[in-house]
Amino acid sequence: MTLWVWAVAAAGLAAVIAAELTLSRGAFTTRAALGWIGAYVSLAALFGLGLGVTSGWVTAGQFYTGYLTEYSLSLDNLFVFSVIMGWFAVAPARQPRILLLGIGLALVLRSALIVAGSAALGRFGWLFYPLAGVLLWTAAGLLARPGAQPGGQPERHTRLTAWLRRRTAVTGAASVFLLAAAIGVTDLLFAFDSIPAVFGITTNALLVVACNVFALMGLRQVYALIAGVLGRIAYLNVGLGLICAFIGVKLLLHALHGSGVGWATEIPSWLSVLVVAGLLLATVLAGTIHLGVHERTALERRFAVIDTDGNGLWQPDDGQLLARRLCEMFGHAADSAACRAVAAAQRTLFDTLLPHMDADGDRAITRDEFVTAVGAQIADRPGFDAAVGAAARSLIQVADADGNGVLDAGEYARLAAVYGARADEAERAFARLDQDRNGVLDAAELTAAISQFFASRDPGARGNVAFGRL
Repeated sequence: MTLWVWAVAAAGLAAVIAAELTLSRGAFTTRAALGWIGAYVSLAALFGLGLGVTSGWVTAGQFYTGYLTEYSLSLDNLFVFSVIMGWFAVAPARQPRILLLGIGLALVLRSALIVAGSAALGRFGWLFYPLAGVLLWTAAGLLARPGAQPGGQPERHTRLTAWLRRRTAVTGAASVFLLAAAIGVTDLLFAFDSIPAVFGITTNALLVVACNVFALMGLRQVYALIAGVLGRIAYLNVGLGLICAFIGVKLLLHALHGSGVGWATEIPSWLSVLVVAGLLLATVLAGTIHLGVHERTALERRFAVIDTDGNGLWQPDDGQLLARRLCEMFGHAADSAACRAVAAAQRTLFDTLLPHMDADGDRAITRDEFVTAVGAQIADRPGFDAAVGAAARSLIQVADADGNGVLDAGEYARLAAVYGARADEAERAFARLDQDRNGVLDAAELTAAISQFFASRDPGARGNVAFGRL
């Protein structure tokens, strides 16, 4: 391979990383993340073209296939990163630098593993058989649980982060370097499926390292974009499983061909690129379509929660009917301060959202108007925030039977029952809404959930269960 292509690629990658560190401060915005992803992907594409011109298009095809495979199989790592960041409550502004250090360590560890693996494969050709077996076993596991969260075994991730948290509790605050080390080591553990997959494409250690470098350097920006929704991307495990299965079969055919089996035909590099790219594209498109359908279904269920009388319209009468039911449930007189407060808060919330959601100006909000408006920018955001806060405080006031200013699980269950939630639904909702895990819901937690209920389209947001039922 021509040395200047590698030198230019290394210099370009270093320049992009330096520019990113200089220009980026704190958490990535969506626009910035997309821009840097575009820069890293463009560098990988140009590097592949350089390889094609100087070293042949077979080599370029191997790089592109390895790069796409490594990129796709690294997505499950993002879920683990998210678990670690969430467990340690790492501020979004600190996460990019921690991820940079962690991924840098992961590249060092991966490179050592790749060099050792390449040397072993060069000396012991029979190792291709167990590597193919590992990939096919991984594929079977992914395809056997198509709806599971990426990365699998979330309890194992929780045990890992719990162990790390105990270590940091002994030595003081969670160290940036300890978190980076945790991310680097965890990434290496989850590379035991992706690295064999790339070895199924090429055994050139330098090329395998290049695939890993280009794939991992853009991973932080992908994390900023999709880590929060990664567990809800439908068919992700199916797509990753099919990629592992394809590379496993390719590796097995390569091993059989090397052993002199006449019918074992090696899969050409250009076909590998097309298959892996096609599987990735199909996975993304299918997941996007599914997510859109799931999103609308979740929003329609939200509307059913606030359509108290079930007539297909959200009107002031719904809020007043809800207030009466709440007061009856908790034994408040109709003219009590708690009842007047909850009725007034429901009316204020409706009036605040009416200009935002009432597209036809008929002073009522239909299901379709609600579904369309949720997630769009609210013109009077301060007014909305104030109305949501007042609604949350009034609900606590009316349901707080023991007068301690917060709702315990029993009080919340009775509140949720008014909205139509079963006891088991209320129990699950309470566990999600109790963000600080102190056994009670305060006004801030309920306010955040109600705000998401009316302003976020995310079907996995806590706000979906703000009122217990979805």
